Amino acid sequence: MKSLNKLFVVLFLFLLAACGTTMHGDREPEPELYYDSLDFYDSLLTEMAYSPDQRKLIDYGRTLLGKRYNLGGATPDNGFDCSGFTKYVYAKALGLRLPRTAREMAASGRPVYATQDLIAGDLVFFNLLGYDYSHVGIYIGNGRFFHASTNKGVIVIGNMKNEYFAKRYNSARRVLS
Repeated sequence: MKSLNKLFVVLFLFLLAACGTTMHGDREPEPELYYDSLDFYDSLLTEMAYSPDQRKLIDYGRTLLGKRYNLGGATPDNGFDCSGFTKYVYAKALGLRLPRTAREMAASGRPVYATQDLIAGDLVFFNLLGYDYSHVGIYIGNGRFFHASTNKGVIVIGNMKNEYFAKRYNSARRVLS
């Protein structure tokens, strides 16, 4: 029984590490978009030139806005954590297989060194647990990204320019060719 309890604790810690949660009362500030703002998408899609693959990612990710957060979740029916959501969107929209955890995803593709060089589809990583790559999202342009928010409990559009995410940004990786 003790070994089963230890296994459960290790598994729980692994899943927690796969997608960061806010801890110690450190919560994501408003505003994040919980909804599908047509004005936001209209301006985003007219201001930026997207490749067909980038457009597929954005269009598919958009369909999952509001789906519930679930630690270890990787499907719309069961809910998503950050890496489960990211992996699912890439697989369904493009047939591209990503690793399961944010830390493993951070070794995929090639680095994007400056935030001004980000393009839609880049993976963006944040330090939410006191270590790098504890949270991942999909950059969609104009400083915004899709992600599974533990604070909101659903898939939302985050703003990399807000203080919370700007202070915790780690790096980005480009997995699209």
